[in-house]
Amino acid sequence: MLRALVRAVPDAAVAALLEPGRTPPEAWKDRVLFLPTGQIGSVCLRSELEKAATRRILTAIRGLFDGAEKVLLLVQDDPDPDGLASALALRALLGRNRLTAVIGAFGEVTRPENVAMVKLLDIHVETLTAEDLRRFDRVALLDVQPLHSPDIPLTVDLVIDHHPRRPQCKARIADIRPKYGATSTIMTEYLLASDAPISQRLATALLYGIKTDTQLLGRDTTPMDVSAFAALYPLANHALLRRIDRPQFPRRDLSALSHALAHARIVDDILFAHLGPLTREDVVPFIADFGLEIESVEWSVVSGIYGGKLVISVRSYGTGRSAGEVTKAAFEGFGSAGGHKAMAKAV
Repeated sequence: MLRALVRAVPDAAVAALLEPGRTPPEAWKDRVLFLPTGQIGSVCLRSELEKAATRRILTAIRGLFDGAEKVLLLVQDDPDPDGLASALALRALLGRNRLTAVIGAFGEVTRPENVAMVKLLDIHVETLTAEDLRRFDRVALLDVQPLHSPDIPLTVDLVIDHHPRRPQCKARIADIRPKYGATSTIMTEYLLASDAPISQRLATALLYGIKTDTQLLGRDTTPMDVSAFAALYPLANHALLRRIDRPQFPRRDLSALSHALAHARIVDDILFAHLGPLTREDVVPFIADFGLEIESVEWSVVSGIYGGKLVISVRSYGTGRSAGEVTKAAFEGFGSAGGHKAMAKAV
């Protein structure tokens, strides 16, 4: 019966009841979720079916990467905690190490707390060029999609992301869930569905990824994010998280902060600030976040020039129009633009 059902609906999540004393057939363990009849009253069937669906996608991902000698786990140009944690999680799910599954980016980690994260959690991020892509048999994008950077290829093997889907995105497998607050939440669901052990290091990274992208479950948060956060919380190293989350503000950035405060304009409830030429891109989102702390400000729009490009960060409390939609409508014609309800970026 199972064979006929799977053949008829190959993409469906399948659950089956298991009689007491019987063990699941080994050949079906990765395809069918077996529920002991004695537990059926104590589990949420919908939740278990969702777990089976996640396990089904994971099986396809593992099959796609099996046999590849070297794979690339590609994150955004200025790697952030959500992307880094997601790359670590995919490496663990594939059963690979840093030699056979390289975490890479077309830029460097710059933001102080992100630098602290890669140092304290021993995450090696290789800085790439477009030519480096030829070294890899498979390419996976984590927390990013094509056109986010001109160097990211339009066609890849895998995309896992929580940002709105870009129509130009072409992947053999794409798991894109824009309702989720963080890609780390998606990766946590994969880990829980696979019943794989989650190390303290990985739990710490994923928890921090969810925390930063949802502002501690206060922005663009779903029940899935809360559930993932709750599952990771007792496994994480909270002393290490405190050290990551409170890096010292670099002295060389004080001039940019001073310039922003001196020249900021507030129109109605919107703060505007232009920082001029910068030595680091991450100063822009940092000051955009800070702008929301100012009395009566509901929107913060901060820009600066970095690497010859205009970088714009938009922040809001997410109670009105979507920051991502507003930013996309205003700037997509000039470059890349988009984001979420309460945060967005344009370059």
